[in-house]
Amino acid sequence: MSLWTNTFALLLALNAGAAPLSLKDVRGRPVQPMEAATKKAAILFFITTDCPIANKFAPQIQKLAARYAPHARCTLVYPDPDLTGAAIQKHLVDFGYGKLTAVHDHDHRLVLATGAEVTPEAVVVDARGRIVYRGRINNYYADFGKPRRVITVHDLRDALDAVIAGKPVARPRTEAIGCYITPLKSR
Repeated sequence: MSLWTNTFALLLALNAGAAPLSLKDVRGRPVQPMEAATKKAAILFFITTDCPIANKFAPQIQKLAARYAPHARCTLVYPDPDLTGAAIQKHLVDFGYGKLTAVHDHDHRLVLATGAEVTPEAVVVDARGRIVYRGRINNYYADFGKPRRVITVHDLRDALDAVIAGKPVARPRTEAIGCYITPLKSR
């Protein structure tokens, strides 16, 4: 097993018994983004305002959030510590995210809890609080700057369908292509 695989397995094990993370959304309401609540799953979409790849996925994120709303709680996670509330609100409006729940993960609590590395990256947490999927939304990008004409693999959708059906996720980890989440500076 690689160091990354071991680290991810440790994160999953630690996360399974952790107390729920509570944050305030961008509107000031308390939320627990990694809690499915009365649903079968929670989906965290790690995005940021200045990543062209994440912004290109905005319509797909909106469609997935609408499609799975009966079964999953969706949260947009902005991990850039330098963003302002006004910049996030503007991004939500400019990219049509409407009333989706959004949090500013300025201290990287969600980044550390999930292992997210890039934007856009999706994380699925099941009703028992276990991370069951982390990775790309689909295979739209073959590599940096190389979009496909046709999406042929829908990794996130497949993972969500499995969770909703009560089945294990066939591919719990995929490699997301996007803008790296900058680690926090030492304080």
